[in-house]
Amino acid sequence: MKIKDIQTICMRVTYTGHQRVQSALGVWNHRNGMFLLVHTDAGITGLGEIFSNFPQWSHYEKEASVHQGLKPMLIGADPLDREGIWAAIGRKFKQIGLQWGGLGIAHQVLSGLDIALWDIQGKVAGKPICELLESPAESVSVYCSALGPAGVKEQAAHFLEMGVTAFKLKIGMDIKQDLRNLALLRQTIGPDCLLMVDVNQGWDLNTALEMAPLLEPFNLYWVEEPLMADHMEDLEVLVRKTGMRIAGGENLYGLDFERHLAKGLLKVCQPDVTKCGGITEFLKAAQLAHQYGVDVAPHFLANGIGYAATMQVMNASGSLMMEYDHAANPMKDTCVMGTYPVVNGRVKVPKGPGLGVSLCEEEIRKYVFHPY
Repeated sequence: MKIKDIQTICMRVTYTGHQRVQSALGVWNHRNGMFLLVHTDAGITGLGEIFSNFPQWSHYEKEASVHQGLKPMLIGADPLDREGIWAAIGRKFKQIGLQWGGLGIAHQVLSGLDIALWDIQGKVAGKPICELLESPAESVSVYCSALGPAGVKEQAAHFLEMGVTAFKLKIGMDIKQDLRNLALLRQTIGPDCLLMVDVNQGWDLNTALEMAPLLEPFNLYWVEEPLMADHMEDLEVLVRKTGMRIAGGENLYGLDFERHLAKGLLKVCQPDVTKCGGITEFLKAAQLAHQYGVDVAPHFLANGIGYAATMQVMNASGSLMMEYDHAANPMKDTCVMGTYPVVNGRVKVPKGPGLGVSLCEEEIRKYVFHPY
């Protein structure tokens, strides 16, 4: 079997008003999606996803990276030889990423490729990826993510009705608003539910030190990315002075995981299967986290293929719970078929071969976006 073509599908959903996603990084007026399809001469197509949420122009750089950089290296390769592809093409592409200063972009593009290769392997074997990993699972636990800054009570109440018992609020934009939302959310979900916050790298060290005592009354399970992800020295000061339970990893690549874990900076490791290098690199990061006694709870706030991939690796990676975006997203909910809704705080793992999902072309056509 040989790879005969690489295809990308870029999508965009435009949001207005309260639908817009807001974080310390900025406001998303669009939700982006980018699928990568690996077509083989055997008629089997592997589905992958490349992270493209933020920034809003990320389609452009990744579309070029796939078609001008990665695709020429892959035509004619054996898609079942994942190790060989990683040893040659993966290494070369990361090397190029270092040269152009786009290491994150390189990892994210490789993520789409790796997920698609795992999907092909599962389809050839007639097994879901979780069974290839010898860790079958019926369902996975989820937590409600990306709450706020408006409508926090209503958003949380909706997921409480679905049996969800863990909630994550976006903060780092306005301190008074953050504290009001935290108080409202804790009141809404009660004392027994888990409560986490995501700062999206929005604070400097002084602000984080000032915020630490203000957060204590809310009994937070974790504080996610309080500082810029590459500010290891500041993060070390914050952890040492406050004992804050830090979660992070969505913006770490390669050796950055081990550097953070070795220094004891993370209590919860959050690799993202669409960002870190796909299923292969995700599992390496999770294994490394467990070696350091650190919990794993994958980051994921994107679309349907990455959603399925995250579910497939949850059990094998020993992950606590999966991130579930509170907002409706057609690129997750209708463009991809084969996933299930939240029931009793859990989601069923797709059971078909590979990722266990397929694309709905009719729905995808509604959101197709051509960057060039």
